[in-house]
Amino acid sequence: MNAEEREAKEARVAQKAIQIERLATELGADKAADGIGLIERVRQEFGDNPPFPIYAYTSKGPYLLHNDSFDRLEQLNARWLFKGRYSPQVERRRIIKDIAAFQEQNQWTRRIRTAALRAGIIGALIGAVLSVALDRLLKGIAGI
Repeated sequence: MNAEEREAKEARVAQKAIQIERLATELGADKAADGIGLIERVRQEFGDNPPFPIYAYTSKGPYLLHNDSFDRLEQLNARWLFKGRYSPQVERRRIIKDIAAFQEQNQWTRRIRTAALRAGIIGALIGAVLSVALDRLLKGIAGI
């Protein structure tokens, strides 16, 4: 394909994109913001770290959403899952795989937190024992 053919195809795609943009406005695609708002509320409920994957499950989203909606979904770490694009078995397999990945990730986070907590408790106990021992040693030296 030569440069002229590529440019003609890109111009045609750009023209269709403008038509889709107009259609999105006409159809009130901004109502998708309700779903995005729901994703925001779920993330807030879990302190911005839900223990499960969150999906933007849509068939028309890539065509009808505006740039700010894409940006919001990206910031919310939503995963795309396209309705009607795959068989239910493939969707199920993807969700199961994503959940397993989340569980593994959260296990590491939980392990690190547990190790840090244990280190803090052990450090506090050692500090307390050393404090008492040092106090008694200094009192013994001072003759108190």
